Amino acid sequence: MKFLIKESQFEKVVFRYLDDLDLELIKGLITYEFHGTPVMSDTMRDYLASRIIVVFKVDMDCYVKSDFTQDICDVFSLTPGESLDVIGKWIENKLGITLSSVYSYFGAD
Repeated sequence: MKFLIKESQFEKVVFRYLDDLDLELIKGLITYEFHGTPVMSDTMRDYLASRIIVVFKVDMDCYVKSDFTQDICDVFSLTPGESLDVIGKWIENKLGITLSSVYSYFGAD
């Protein structure tokens, strides 16, 4: 059985899902970073591995780790482009900013 819902209602569901992931936001000098696991590691490798989303303040480009994007595709039956769009809207809403682009390198990270 399929249900028809408005786009705004769908976005609210996805936003709630993203909020419930409890991603840790780190506001740096040149980036905003969302991490999926605690950043209390002693190694830079663990720190980088936990980074899921990076917003570069200089041009407001947003990089989303491809595994995370694919998870959103799978959970909500979205295409990669639709997934990046809704993640970008969530970030804009969360940070009160306007992004210039949202991208991911599928299979490369």
